[in-house]
Amino acid sequence: MTLNVIRLRIIGFALLLATQLAGCDQINDVVNKQKSNGKAVGAACRHSGRALEDCYQRNPKVSKSDIYAGWKEMNEYMQAKKLDVVRPSPDASGDAESGGIPAEKKKSSTASAPASAASSVKSSGKTASKASAAH
Repeated sequence: MTLNVIRLRIIGFALLLATQLAGCDQINDVVNKQKSNGKAVGAACRHSGRALEDCYQRNPKVSKSDIYAGWKEMNEYMQAKKLDVVRPSPDASGDAESGGIPAEKKKSSTASAPASAASSVKSSGKTASKASAAH
């Protein structure tokens, strides 16, 4: 084999190795993101006063160890800072499908959006006509 062929093989192997190692970083990022999301879920459960078992049942797709880690960290933080539990409002069902917003609040917020947009258009039209009359 000539020297050029050996150099090309070494360069090709180095490029292949570099692309493989770049993929490992992406996999680690996904795993770390899932872990931090689980810890956030656990911390939110502790902050709202939910028991670990309730948190596990409400979030079956999240790792129990990640939920526990977040719950424990928040528990220690709340004890150190002497913070009270922040209970969710009694009318909030906390459904995952609705994003924690009760159905009646969703309907009222979507119904009021067009009305508020129309009122802002009317008010901006009034100020424009008043401004043109003043000049």
